[in-house]
Amino acid sequence: MLSISIVKRRVQKLGGSSLIVTLPKSWARRYGLDVGDTVIIVDEGDHIKIFPPDSRMIQIAESIRFKLPQYMLEFNLASLIDCLYIKGYKRFMVQLPNIDPSEVLKLVDEAKKHPRVRTVNIGFNELNVSFDGSEPENPVRFLKYYSTKIQELMDIIDQVKTRPADINVFDKIVAETVDIAKTISRTLRKHGITLCEAESVDPTVTSPLLLIPQILREVYVELQKINDDPPEVIRKVKALLLEVFGGLAGRSSKRIALSLKMADDIKQEVEGIALYDVRYAKLSGIIVGLILTLKNIGESTICENISREQT
Repeated sequence: MLSISIVKRRVQKLGGSSLIVTLPKSWARRYGLDVGDTVIIVDEGDHIKIFPPDSRMIQIAESIRFKLPQYMLEFNLASLIDCLYIKGYKRFMVQLPNIDPSEVLKLVDEAKKHPRVRTVNIGFNELNVSFDGSEPENPVRFLKYYSTKIQELMDIIDQVKTRPADINVFDKIVAETVDIAKTISRTLRKHGITLCEAESVDPTVTSPLLLIPQILREVYVELQKINDDPPEVIRKVKALLLEVFGGLAGRSSKRIALSLKMADDIKQEVEGIALYDVRYAKLSGIIVGLILTLKNIGESTICENISREQT
């Protein structure tokens, strides 16, 4: 089935024999549900499952069909395939009308070379691509992708004065980064593995991974309000992020220990910024929150890394 998604909802009403709980509207679009449709609810004792009335809806939900914009032909198809895979799709169809045959052959060749692609077929005016169907066994691959996205956000923050970006551009990268964090969390839940047991990421770090992009958004918005060159400490925070995620991906207790020392030093420097310039008071508090989040990640994983390195 499609990638696991978890939401929390309050009970809206208890009346008569009914229990009323709202669910995300996006689920209705995903499974083709409309007002008046009947869903199937299965009580399995300690949890319930909800199924659409037609099992074919699930297959439809695992697929996506689209026309490939002309500008995408100039880019590597691998990045698009990675995005679709992370989102949980099992197959995608690219409509081919008005695409030059040489470009079609190029798309087929790039798709066949992708490690996650199982089959590539050309139908009537359509390119059909399916994934191998297996979940990624090693979330470190996605952690590295996550770290790359974090660095993209930091690059934008670092140039907030000289090359300001639209907040919508920033938000798009934030959303992509959160999606990757969800993929890491989902994979760990499925396999029940920890950093010590396999080449993966400790489950205790996945919640902070969801939080970090949102904190960086707050940093960017606050720097826009200040309307001045970002303080030098921003570059040190960028280096700290690289060290933390590099240590996690490489499972290096030495790098994680170094990042913890860096975090303490940078935190002290950030707290001092607000003392000499009141404009940076709020920004200082936001960055301190980010640093504490990164320390939490490091402190929750360093013990397992030390143990692994000594066995």
